[in-house]
Amino acid sequence: MTTVRPGVRTGGHLVVESLIALGARSAFGVPGVHALAIWEAIRATSGVRAYGTRTELCAGFAADGYARSSGEVAPLLLSTGPGALNSLAALMEAASSHVPVVAISSQIPRALIGRGRGYLHELPDQLASFAPLVKRAARAETAAAIPDLLAELWTVALSPPSGPVFVEIPVDVLAGAATAEPVSELAAEPVRQVARWESIAAAADALAGAERPLIWAGGGVARADARAELVELAELLGCPVATTYMGKGTIPDEHPLAVGCGCDESAFGELLEHADVVLCVGTELGAETTRQYELKLPGQLLQIDAAAQRIGTTYPAVALVGDAQLTLRALIERLRERGAAAAAGGVDGRAGERGEAARATVAALRARIRDRLSEQGHGTELALLGAVEAALPEDAITVWDMTILGYWAAPHLRMRGQQQFLYPLGSGTLGYAWPAAVGASVAHPGRAVLGVVGDGGFQYALAELSTARQHAIDAKLLVVDDGGYGILREYQRDAYGETVAVDLAQPRFAALVEAFGVPVREAAPEQLPQQLAWALGVQGPAVVVIRGALEVAEPTR
Repeated sequence: MTTVRPGVRTGGHLVVESLIALGARSAFGVPGVHALAIWEAIRATSGVRAYGTRTELCAGFAADGYARSSGEVAPLLLSTGPGALNSLAALMEAASSHVPVVAISSQIPRALIGRGRGYLHELPDQLASFAPLVKRAARAETAAAIPDLLAELWTVALSPPSGPVFVEIPVDVLAGAATAEPVSELAAEPVRQVARWESIAAAADALAGAERPLIWAGGGVARADARAELVELAELLGCPVATTYMGKGTIPDEHPLAVGCGCDESAFGELLEHADVVLCVGTELGAETTRQYELKLPGQLLQIDAAAQRIGTTYPAVALVGDAQLTLRALIERLRERGAAAAAGGVDGRAGERGEAARATVAALRARIRDRLSEQGHGTELALLGAVEAALPEDAITVWDMTILGYWAAPHLRMRGQQQFLYPLGSGTLGYAWPAAVGASVAHPGRAVLGVVGDGGFQYALAELSTARQHAIDAKLLVVDDGGYGILREYQRDAYGETVAVDLAQPRFAALVEAFGVPVREAAPEQLPQQLAWALGVQGPAVVVIRGALEVAEPTR
């Protein structure tokens, strides 16, 4: 590799200076031999703090948790070849959930790229491995190109629909002497657009004239920071607000117009099917949201999305192509103008009546789902959710793995205040929750952050207990140990009557956590309220392990 004399300014310094100029506060990654110039520049420069994780997969999840919870770009630092490839599953999740991660990888020397000469970590085409997943993949061919390229990719990552990008920088560029001036200012202005005025006016007319309008909010509402606009529009129209799993928390559950996000519940589907106008905001209406595309939406569908190509792919829709916040604001303004012209005090004088009826409908729907859940006899699962709800403050962040309790939480965990719900539904990956909770805690050091995993998913990322301890990261972890891959166990039994490879020989988790130097307590499920209170009172990371087999929720009828 290239030898660098101490004190020499390199391409690695340009990378770090650019990150600082673009507003980065933290970065996640694993050092690698070709990327050492970046890490040396971080060591020698104040302004961005690097969190070295134990694998690149978990570094990617940590960057996701940081960016998803904060709305800021999270840099992900990778090394050539196997180091970079280890991050692909995490970048798949960031891409499918539109999380702005900027992955910066080293590459072999420029003169050897594509030559097949057996250079250490060489890939035939590293860029091609990432291009199908990310919004853009690029290479910096010179040190001088680094600042402007990073600023451009930063803008791409943040521009709706947001998502990850990838840049590779050859080791000779990173480690070579840089003659460019130090980077002090860089501009990254995301491109946000509002839907066309004609579309806004048509949508306003349809919503104002509807007898049973409904808003269905997805993750795009959270990404656009449009929670206030969502609630204001619902109150103006006097209509219920349903959310997708990814839109969970965009309207607090205590709001009388909040339907919740029980997409598989019969009462939820009946409400959607009965609506004569449905405004979808920031959701691609994917398979998990629409009962594998079997949900019927006979009413008129209006769809706000920043990506025109996604509108109408599942259901025919009137397109409002634009950022969720800007477009919701424009809709509110148009409805207010229309209402003022038609009659004082409401949209066509009907919002008050609709609102009263909508509140009654929402209350009845929630009661029906709650009562029928209770009738199913899942007392343990409901009690665990209740314990999590009761333990967390109104600004808490919960991060869930694809685990049975996560499957319960997605439709049924009640959200209050400014709470956030992070969930890897985009890719459905295991191992997400704990490193993402670490990243979210780095982004929000003053807020309670709880990750929830099963014992199978925990073993994807348990080494990140060391990361949390080393950096005194204040994330907490709940591990539900049911002896294996509980969801797959149930799926196998349902489909084939027998199971294979889902029952796992387990370590003693409490002893393992203690070996990492992290406080831990084991508890029975009924002891969770006390143990969560203990964990939230610990400075730094803490873990609660409960044992018990949970059952997947059955949709209520």
